[in-house]
Amino acid sequence: MRPVSVHANPPGPAYQHLYHPLHHQWREAARTVMVLLSAAGLTADEIGELLGYHPATVRRWIHRYNTDGVPGLADRPRPGRPRLGGARLGERIRRLLTRPGPFAALSLFCHWIDLCAVETADDLPDNKIP
Repeated sequence: MRPVSVHANPPGPAYQHLYHPLHHQWREAARTVMVLLSAAGLTADEIGELLGYHPATVRRWIHRYNTDGVPGLADRPRPGRPRLGGARLGERIRRLLTRPGPFAALSLFCHWIDLCAVETADDLPDNKIP
């Protein structure tokens, strides 16, 4: 059975509010293009073929636009543990990489995984480098 065609229902003839996401994150821009093509009369199958998405994915984004508007095209929070690190960790890694010495990489590795803080080869067991 062929799925029912779903088209976007933009509020009025002006689509200016849809062009703003085109200049931001590319995934939101692709979703916005899906909505604009749907508003122009293309079916989900045609849009999916044109953009390289499955028609069900196209229908999902059109439905989210119809129910939530432009904010519905943004990514929703994902479940699971948040990413480790951040700007502070990145800055710390850059500082450690600029440190001279043969054990800078080893020190960086140990700080990053919070196992140890190696300063010299004397801190390693049996004076062996892992």
